[in-house]
Amino acid sequence: MESADGRVILFILIGIALFALGRRFQEMVTSRQNWKHTAKQVTARRDTAFQAVRSLIGFGLIAVFVVWLVLALNRQM
Repeated sequence: MESADGRVILFILIGIALFALGRRFQEMVTSRQNWKHTAKQVTARRDTAFQAVRSLIGFGLIAVFVVWLVLALNRQM
């Protein structure tokens, strides 16, 4: 496999990972909007929002790691 083929596969994998990250982010945004709408009536949803934010931070760290990995691998190729 040539280095260009490796880069294509790497960028495809990164694209898939970022797509999944975007879906999770959209689910978090939707959950947050629903929480804002019903927060006055149901206080139990606050825990769900905090879990979504914690999940978003975790996925953000994963995204930063993936970007760092791409940059590091791109320098080596």
